[in-house]
Amino acid sequence: MKGEERKKRNGKEPARERILRHAIRRFSIQSYETTSLREIAADADVDVAWVHRSYGSKEKLFEECLRFTIASEEALRELGPDTLERLSTQILQSREPGELRPIDIIIRSLSSPEASRVIKSVAQAMIIGPLLERAPPGGGVPVVLTLSMMMGLAIMRDVVELDVLQMADPEHVQHVLMAAIGVMKASTADVRSE
Repeated sequence: MKGEERKKRNGKEPARERILRHAIRRFSIQSYETTSLREIAADADVDVAWVHRSYGSKEKLFEECLRFTIASEEALRELGPDTLERLSTQILQSREPGELRPIDIIIRSLSSPEASRVIKSVAQAMIIGPLLERAPPGGGVPVVLTLSMMMGLAIMRDVVELDVLQMADPEHVQHVLMAAIGVMKASTADVRSE
């Protein structure tokens, strides 16, 4: 402990934090399967045994990366009626070259059965569950469909790189997205009133 405290005071990042930072970067640019603990260890300038000692396994490190990035997502810090709109604004913002976002970790590893179990668990605990708790009765479907639309938008724009979405005016895309959310909310209200 004293050594870690000394390193912090001397301006050197503790190994555990370095590992997490480099793991987030790796999982954001490549899939769960193609990311190795050896690569992360090399990036963080530590022995792979230190990665195991710090996080236990690749799956646990991946989970910690998800938890850390979701917790740092500004749009999700204070959940309320405007959370989905703030999240859509965040997703639609232009990226700087090389900029990574929390959603990248999820997108890159969705096809992995191992990673998708972790994604489901963490997303349920940190995003979907809290949003559903705040949704009106019957409002769960619009919440989950909205999140699904945002995820699909991010995949089609940032992974598939569809020109129509990459060149679209973000305000226009958000307007269309918010209109779709309004239709879903209205249809849920109609179903509840029947």
